[in-house]
Amino acid sequence: MIVIVLIIFGIVWIGYSYLSVRGIEHPSYIVLKKHHGYEIREYDSYLAAEVVVEGTRKEALGRGFKILFDYISGNNKSQESIKMTAPVTQQPEEGSEKIAMTAPVMQEEREGSHSISFMMPKNYTPETLPAPSDSAVTLVEREKKKVAVLRFAGYATNERIEKKRVRLEELLTGDGYRIISSYQLALYNPPWTPPFMRRNEVMIVIQ
Repeated sequence: MIVIVLIIFGIVWIGYSYLSVRGIEHPSYIVLKKHHGYEIREYDSYLAAEVVVEGTRKEALGRGFKILFDYISGNNKSQESIKMTAPVTQQPEEGSEKIAMTAPVMQEEREGSHSISFMMPKNYTPETLPAPSDSAVTLVEREKKKVAVLRFAGYATNERIEKKRVRLEELLTGDGYRIISSYQLALYNPPWTPPFMRRNEVMIVIQ
């Protein structure tokens, strides 16, 4: 009986996780080249709402997500609901304290500033996108860019993120690419998603 209940629970869990992200809008891009372990993409320009939050990576992500979710839920001058998109992105702010790395893995998470952002749906323009009511939220236009992307499943822990970042930088250097940005973390799934269904990406802008 317990086995049957667990099987049903697993099916419901997987099905709900799949349906919760089905049809969600993503940024448009084309794959320029596939390498062993990563790929090069060219992203189109898009509008985004972002907020800069202090704290550890996990703390900043939680606070930033709440502020941005409030914005798309109607906390804006038009009191308009905006559809959720994916991924949620997080990037350490330039000049903030970097996360320390010790062999073989990161042992601690230090505080700093992090930029958290949501892509805005493509049907909006800079003129039609609702103005935020919270002054912490900034509306920006992301320019077209070329990005190296390393994708991984499972939970995006600090240790795994740092390992993937280091690995991507090593691969890019070995393949002769010039890195022109700090890394960005892209998270595509809600918290309840099973580990094997999660899509996470470490992204670095290249020249």
